[in-house]
Amino acid sequence: VIPHITDEIKHRIQILGKSGEYDIVITEIGGTVGDIESLPYIESVRQLSWELGEHNSMVIHLTLIPFLSAAGELKTKPTQHSVKTLMESGVQADILVCRTEHELSEEIKTKLARFCNVRREAVIQSIDVETIYDVPNKMLAEGLDKVVLEELNLDIQKAPDLTNWNEFVQRHKNPKSEVTIGLIGKYVELQDSYKSILESFIHAGAANEVKVNIESIHSEFLEVDNIDAKLSHLDG
Repeated sequence: VIPHITDEIKHRIQILGKSGEYDIVITEIGGTVGDIESLPYIESVRQLSWELGEHNSMVIHLTLIPFLSAAGELKTKPTQHSVKTLMESGVQADILVCRTEHELSEEIKTKLARFCNVRREAVIQSIDVETIYDVPNKMLAEGLDKVVLEELNLDIQKAPDLTNWNEFVQRHKNPKSEVTIGLIGKYVELQDSYKSILESFIHAGAANEVKVNIESIHSEFLEVDNIDAKLSHLDG
């Protein structure tokens, strides 16, 4: 890993923090632990954690707890191995956020804490939910906010106020009407190609208490002589 590359990554990570406008800056490193593409970023985090010192940075490791239907049980080995691989790069996870389809038992959480070198309360369950907008409430229930504040030595007594957020979620889940909108694009077969547009429809729909159904239409199949027929059934 070339030093001036890691120095630049560390510089970019700290730009917002050094502005003095924020108490906490979240930086996501995508990909999978062990990937060659991630190595410069993981090395940068290792260096930065050392340079910033205790209580000034932390590492949250998002991991998957797969469920084997044949055995009828959740398996922790993949998480143990990914944490081990991360530690081989000099980075110790402070918190484990565990994606799962089924509830994690107290036994599994204790096992993960013991073998991954994290506190028991730092093992956070992130179970599948109806909508991604339910996740903040689930994280609050799991105590993720408290663990983060303790790790960063931040004393904030005020409880999180999620009133506006929950009102949005309720409108999103309980629309009073619905509308179908056609989204014309060249790459509609790729789910994330127009993600920001799709999410904006969800937000706009929630604000107006309307369920927005999106019908993807490939631009390649639209012609002057068939456009009216293909779009006539849409609301907008």
